[in-house]
Amino acid sequence: MAKYSLSATTDTDAGVGIQAARSVLTLTQVLNYFAAWLPKPGNYPRIVRPYLIFCLTNKYTIDRISLSLFAAALPANRVSPLRKFLLFYYTQGLPRLIVDPPHASTTIPAANELILGFLRDTTTLRGDESKNTYTKSLNAFFRYLTDEQLMGKQASFNGHTVGRYVEWLKKEGLSAFTVNVRLSAIKQLATWIIKNRTPVGLSTDQADALRDVAAVRGLTTERKFYKDSLQRDERDELLHAIEDSADRALVALLVIEGLRTVEVTRLRVGDIDFERKRLWVKGKGKDTRKDVHLFDTCAQALKTYLQDERYWPLPAHAGKALWADLKTYQIRYRVDKYLRKLDLKRPRLSAHSLRHTTGQLLIQAGIEPVHVQRHLRHELFETTQFYIKKQTEQDYYVKLTEPISIK
Repeated sequence: MAKYSLSATTDTDAGVGIQAARSVLTLTQVLNYFAAWLPKPGNYPRIVRPYLIFCLTNKYTIDRISLSLFAAALPANRVSPLRKFLLFYYTQGLPRLIVDPPHASTTIPAANELILGFLRDTTTLRGDESKNTYTKSLNAFFRYLTDEQLMGKQASFNGHTVGRYVEWLKKEGLSAFTVNVRLSAIKQLATWIIKNRTPVGLSTDQADALRDVAAVRGLTTERKFYKDSLQRDERDELLHAIEDSADRALVALLVIEGLRTVEVTRLRVGDIDFERKRLWVKGKGKDTRKDVHLFDTCAQALKTYLQDERYWPLPAHAGKALWADLKTYQIRYRVDKYLRKLDLKRPRLSAHSLRHTTGQLLIQAGIEPVHVQRHLRHELFETTQFYIKKQTEQDYYVKLTEPISIK
């Protein structure tokens, strides 16, 4: 494995005072001076940078006209920093702006190789979607490092910079959940680099800096019921309204069996065992299949669909996909179509909500939570407990009675 560098030198122009007499300034220089001019720069320089690049690219003068062109579709909180910059720019005598000269040391060398090496070796990310999420999160962090260095700030892969990054993400309005996902990706990458410090070429100081990343705290989150679920009569109405046998079988797998959309796309004819009432499911991000109970309502919907598709006898078609080339976005579209047609569509109700419906109705039916966990294949019992907590909230004012009569 090639050796990777984890730190980079940065331009120290940030400490230089504003020099109004200079008639030519680079993009980074003018942003550094702008930051020094502001009592509390915050994210203003970062917000202004795209506008300046816009002007340089299109050879526009930095003035009210170019600002109005650039900011036409921006919200007010993004326009205010641009106007503040324009005021600053006028007070400095309208210096000519030029692009930054090439400065290789402002990039994080081999960042892509580090990310690819980490993703290749990690065993905690089993699905392509999870790997894509981590790739985007890590690329975003390295872009932040580069931007910070271009602004003349001290920034490298260490605990202090990562902590600052978390605060910046919070100010940018990202949810606590999203911030913590990005932080988790960064922490895991840091741990992987330390573990592979010899082939990576990590110095003792760099290793110590990366160990500090583990101490960075994420944002406090309160886990809530992010998805709505159907009531029993709504579920029944949905199934009865679907005339197409393929769509009815598909929705039954979601709302009766509680399968995830991606699990439905992976099903093969041979995964259905009508005789033993079992369904073999390939879980999210996993290569192994696990059997779950096949409920009669779903079994009947599947039989009708298979007969319409002439998949009988089943053993002869066992290797065929239950739905050829079915994509998750197609499932979401079909479910939304029926929900809207029946006026059941609500803000937090989606195709994945049908899985929540299964869990919620099983709890309401008195099924033991451990069996609900087994059926939905939750790795953590805490996930199953959300259905119990939701039911408790729904029952609270109905079942709570005065325990003591006051005479």
